[in-house]
Amino acid sequence: MSKVVIAAINSQYVHLNLAVRYLKKYTETNSNIKVEIYETNINNQLLNIIKDIFELNPDKIIFSTYIWNKEYVFEIVKEIKKVLPNVKIILGGPEVSFGWEKIMEENPEIDSILIGEGEKVFLNFLTEENDKVMGLVYRKDGEVCFNGTEKIIEDLDIIPFPYEKEELQDRTKIFYYESSRGCPFNCSYCMSSIDKTVRYYSLDRVKEDLKIFLDSPIKLLKFVDRTFNLKKERYMEIWKFLLENYREGITFHFEINANIFDDETLDFLETVPKGYFQFEIGVQTINPDTMKSINRNNILDKLAHNVRRINKNIHLHLDLIAGLPYETYEIFKKSFEYVHELKPEMIQLGFLKLLRGTQMYNEVEKYEYKYFSKPPYEVFSNKFISFAEIIKLKNLEKILDYYYNSEKFTMSADYIIKRYYKSSFDFYEEIADYYDKKEYLKINHKESALFNILHDFYIEKGFKDIKVFEEYLKFDFIMLGKPGFYPEWLISLKDSELHNSIIKEKGFKSVREGHKNSELELFSFNIFNGNKEEINIFFNYKTREYEVIKNNEI
Repeated sequence: MSKVVIAAINSQYVHLNLAVRYLKKYTETNSNIKVEIYETNINNQLLNIIKDIFELNPDKIIFSTYIWNKEYVFEIVKEIKKVLPNVKIILGGPEVSFGWEKIMEENPEIDSILIGEGEKVFLNFLTEENDKVMGLVYRKDGEVCFNGTEKIIEDLDIIPFPYEKEELQDRTKIFYYESSRGCPFNCSYCMSSIDKTVRYYSLDRVKEDLKIFLDSPIKLLKFVDRTFNLKKERYMEIWKFLLENYREGITFHFEINANIFDDETLDFLETVPKGYFQFEIGVQTINPDTMKSINRNNILDKLAHNVRRINKNIHLHLDLIAGLPYETYEIFKKSFEYVHELKPEMIQLGFLKLLRGTQMYNEVEKYEYKYFSKPPYEVFSNKFISFAEIIKLKNLEKILDYYYNSEKFTMSADYIIKRYYKSSFDFYEEIADYYDKKEYLKINHKESALFNILHDFYIEKGFKDIKVFEEYLKFDFIMLGKPGFYPEWLISLKDSELHNSIIKEKGFKSVREGHKNSELELFSFNIFNGNKEEINIFFNYKTREYEVIKNNEI
């Protein structure tokens, strides 16, 4: 029997490839064929991957091909047959499902391509003659043949649970799960808009699967459903099941449409323990002309209302896309401001990618798009925004990660924005320009360096009341953890006797353990309300919380 290996080359070490696990489990459940998974990431050296595959000595190797690994996969494919001349090389995934004629023509090393939903196609490929396999692109007598697409799987419950018990003991990895396939929306830039047939796993099956995750020690489970909250009765039953089986230490991540929540749903979400649910909400733009051009309809007042209702206990990621039609640099600034005012934990600033098979890909000439010809196919410019402006937003994206998404500068950055800027965008734009001129964007910075640079930026801008700002910056710095050292600008003022009293009051095992896991700092004024009064702040690093101590009262 031939040896079959599926190769998953992920974007990061912490990621797991869900697709290859489905293929393996479906094939082994429905045949006597054994499938081996080879999994690595794009940070692994090319030669190491080739060596690993050579040592596996497969007869057939199937590469899962996505936007983040396409270039890497094609490089590997060109080299593999030099060391394994008889191996059959097969590619599958969204990056080879369109334009396969050209791919086969330009890459003679590739023997076959699997098109469409993979489970049936893969099993049939391994068990049938090529000319009988729907969804297969293959070579025959020097010609490239395609048998047409395979029907989608209507009953998703026939697909086995994808993970092994041993895998579920890994607390360091991000696990992925789907409770549905397909998307009813028509966002013009998105691959998911191609499959408009939404299919669901049964609720009994979903609950059975989720119980397996809940009974394991994993920390993060990401649902890959394109819009999780389509059917209210269904999603509410799943959420109630998760709440009834609550386990501390795990987070469930959902991509949701926040426009369609009603008051009953919002009331329920306010009861969810903090950190148990994490939502990714695709705002993308607030410009009406842009929304119309990409087939989206954000009801902005309702979206903002719904986000504010749930942002106290639901960890929120709000997405924006730069480079969309009709959105100039100034108009994008308004979209940014809208999202920033909602105060999510993370603002995900992405850039439009022109993907084969999408409506947007066919509108390149209409909007005069220039874009990177290689993955990830990101936009350089269009008739509304220049390449220079895209570069400015790229720089801003990096600064946003430093000073907003890191959640390490909540007091200091907010102080600067509220006191010296008309808009948050202006602040991030200016400090991004500062980093660029100093050539700091070319360097990887330690945490402490980011604090020092923000301090230098404040001084260079000539902002007033540097000592006041330093108190806000001091809070953010000490909030990170027990300081191993203090920057030059940080004046540390301590009351050891009061600190010892608080430690005893807080129930630490010993004073020594208390000092190891806490800090007490005196601030020259109340940074929370601006009053001119000295306050002590007790930082508890075990609970990641702080407490204001006034008049030395515990």
